[in-house]
Amino acid sequence: MPFTAWDVYAQFYIGMKAFGWYVPFINQSLVDEDIRVLDNYTIQFLFQSWSPYIPYWLLTSWIDVPYPVWKPIVDELKTITNVTQAMAFGSDNVTKFVAPYWGIGPYYMTYISSTSGTYMLDPMYYNGVPLLARWLEIFPLNSWNYYAPQIQIFWLGGNAQDMAAFLAGKANTGLVGLSLQQVGTLNKSGILSMLSQDFSAFGITFNPNYYPWNIPEVRKALCYAINKTAVAAAWGLFVPDPYPELVPPYLVDTFPPQIQKYLIPCHYDPAKAAQILESLGFKKINGYWYTPNGTKLTLDVIGPAGFTDWMTQTSEAVEQLDAFGIDAKLIGQEVSTYWGTTIPNNQYEAADEWLGGVHGYLSAGMYLTGWPSWMPAYFPSPPQGRGWSTPQPFQWPNGTCSPVYMPVVHTPYGNLKTPNGTIVWCINSTLGYFNATNWIDAVELAYPGTPDYDLLLETFFAWNWYFVPTVPLGAKIEPIEYAWYLLDPGYVYQCLPFLTRESIVYGVHIWGSTWGWNAGEVFATYFGAFAPASEVPPLAQAIANGSLWTNPSLKVVANFLGLPTPDVKLQEVVASYFHIPYTPVTTTTTTTTTTTTTTTTTATTTAVSTVTSTATVTSTVTTTAVSTTTAVSTVTVTKPVISTALIAGIVVIVIVVAAVAAVIALRRR
Repeated sequence: MPFTAWDVYAQFYIGMKAFGWYVPFINQSLVDEDIRVLDNYTIQFLFQSWSPYIPYWLLTSWIDVPYPVWKPIVDELKTITNVTQAMAFGSDNVTKFVAPYWGIGPYYMTYISSTSGTYMLDPMYYNGVPLLARWLEIFPLNSWNYYAPQIQIFWLGGNAQDMAAFLAGKANTGLVGLSLQQVGTLNKSGILSMLSQDFSAFGITFNPNYYPWNIPEVRKALCYAINKTAVAAAWGLFVPDPYPELVPPYLVDTFPPQIQKYLIPCHYDPAKAAQILESLGFKKINGYWYTPNGTKLTLDVIGPAGFTDWMTQTSEAVEQLDAFGIDAKLIGQEVSTYWGTTIPNNQYEAADEWLGGVHGYLSAGMYLTGWPSWMPAYFPSPPQGRGWSTPQPFQWPNGTCSPVYMPVVHTPYGNLKTPNGTIVWCINSTLGYFNATNWIDAVELAYPGTPDYDLLLETFFAWNWYFVPTVPLGAKIEPIEYAWYLLDPGYVYQCLPFLTRESIVYGVHIWGSTWGWNAGEVFATYFGAFAPASEVPPLAQAIANGSLWTNPSLKVVANFLGLPTPDVKLQEVVASYFHIPYTPVTTTTTTTTTTTTTTTTTATTTAVSTVTSTATVTSTVTTTAVSTTTAVSTVTVTKPVISTALIAGIVVIVIVVAAVAAVIALRRR
């Protein structure tokens, strides 16, 4: 069935009316009027209030509710006019609705069970309707035909089973969070790894209901007491993270200078940690710290036992804390209990936790409003899910307090009123309070790049630095395992710009096979980035021969991948990598400058007086020609050329995924 605006309508109509999506920007009682399908390819949304992130929320949504399948739910909701009843219907009926399978992608599901699933590449046409033929138009640089058409998924039990599948030759690619030692073991068997930033970090969060962990300075002391480099090295595929501000360390330099000064690290400094504790009245006796009331300082850290990467690193951190003088121990807990009960109910003294997933300056506000799950411990009064209203202590990094009051947010399109502009208020010159709910309401209205947006980020980062709700440990590097013969990603890392590389490689992290989307490595073939090691991938071919820019259908791909203009140097290095010829494509701009010639004639006549008459004659050339010429020539690399003929079904892909414990296999024909 075709994908239309009605599918988009079903998704957002159900989400907004039955689950309160985008409240308060959308009014649930007006959803029937505020979402309208104008035609099969046009849909209209009316928001009662605005946020600059609304287009991103809508346009990046994964549409997984086909209208023909979900029409009974839509029709039933249309008969409900009461918001409370609509929400109850969502909870009681929508969540229990068993929809038949559907997929949006070039693969379709042929089998699924509790332990495995199978996909098949679409036929070119079905009953005269173009299927794969249409996908070939959408993704003209794909490399689907380089691999066998069938994908089989096996859900395994964890890293140990994934490793066994690799070593037994049953799996030859995957997205598994293995240790550096495990990766080394796989390398010896011919399973290599490419690394991708995961844009996530983790650390230890503290329950503020436990003394003395309710004191920000004590938490900051622990931040200085832990050697994050040693912690990350315990696992090997993490970057040491000294920043408590929820920004991965490798992104700090990408923020504007005025924001960077609020991204403050707590590098390893045990002397400073001891100084902080001593200033608070703590004393070290026989190698251990004691609180001002004479109680030995102890700490129980809970972690999810199945997260071996976290547990290994946390064990190192806990050992360091014990060596520093805190009687600390690590307790592993069953994963479902940990995330389902312990964390949501704040049943811990200290616990491993995510530190958000900021992807950069422009989207920081959007990501930071999706609070980590540890936030309820610090802001325990959720008003209908909108942030947490309990204020917490605040101080700027310079040790002072000045208020942040933003009754309106200034945007390029006018001023937007906030529900409550009091974000920081001061009780004296050095201490104040931070209201997270009001901050969320304001940052959701602020436009990136404006002074208000910057001030809001500065405020949030300053609060994190002062309050230290979590002690950061490490930022994850995701190893993507692959057999040496399966693909050659070297040119992606050695030749392509960073953002282009991440557009390809980070896409491997996208999983959603249940809805017809395919495993990450298969997703990467949508852009022809990967092909068997003996072949030149279609993307590399298009770069080398210049068609990525000269072919209009491929130019769309170039723009998406962040390569909008020809780059001869890029062509040269890609061609050199694969030992193939390349055809330089250059854009030459020729400008003919407007020329104005002025002739001045002066005649002097003597009479009673001398009169000077000046006549000006102007000759003007008024044509300015700007022409863009694409120059094409062929450069031959004098090395063997690898065949680029399309082949079908010669390579089997078996993908192991630890995140969802799956193995995906592209079988031979």
